[in-house]
Amino acid sequence: MRLNKFLAHCGVDSRRKCDELIFEGRVQIDGETFTNPGAQFDELHSEVRVDGEIVKLKSVFTYIKMHKPRGFVTSRKDPHNPQTVMDLLPKVMHVMPVGRLDKDTTGILLFTDDGDLNYSLTHPKHGVKKEYEVLLHRAPEGFPEKELQHGIILEDNGDRVRGIAKALNRKRTHYRVTLTEGKKREVKRIFRHYNTRVYRLHRNTFAGLSVNELPPGKWRKLTPQEITQLKKTAGIS
Repeated sequence: MRLNKFLAHCGVDSRRKCDELIFEGRVQIDGETFTNPGAQFDELHSEVRVDGEIVKLKSVFTYIKMHKPRGFVTSRKDPHNPQTVMDLLPKVMHVMPVGRLDKDTTGILLFTDDGDLNYSLTHPKHGVKKEYEVLLHRAPEGFPEKELQHGIILEDNGDRVRGIAKALNRKRTHYRVTLTEGKKREVKRIFRHYNTRVYRLHRNTFAGLSVNELPPGKWRKLTPQEITQLKKTAGIS
């Protein structure tokens, strides 16, 4: 088995994050440090350690959804922010966030220790839908509701983004935006392109799931039906 896939199956982190751990020299197999994420090894007869701790394959995974409140960063640890979303979960749960929401963004946030599912849900090639509700300081200078579906180029780094934007009021300061690519701070950057600024951002749905039934800061484990839906969306049987 590939080393990065093994670590993801152990619930260490998403496969992308596991690559980083390996590149940083924090993973050892039978006492030898490996820095190649694609290294093949015998997972049944080898001892694997991450930061000195033995890790083992998992057969049962945990899947959670949370209504993320404002003021919490999406990180397992952050030396610059005292409040992370992990503080809202029991300490015994060794799960990781699926993707990110900014500190001031609210809405659905998923967590799991299933590294393969985490990777698939956040990889652009799977086109997982995310729907946001957006409040703006002023109307856009231009028409994202017409242009975004064809793709726009963001000035900050040249990213080309596509999606669907629908104005929900006559002033055009309230939008619903649907995206599938998952670029960093994508919604805020889209409206910056139109010379306006987001002052409230809420993620309504992720892969068809919502947290409408949960108050801010609360969470629950996914039902078997929700887990099946997620895996189907991510292309995992």
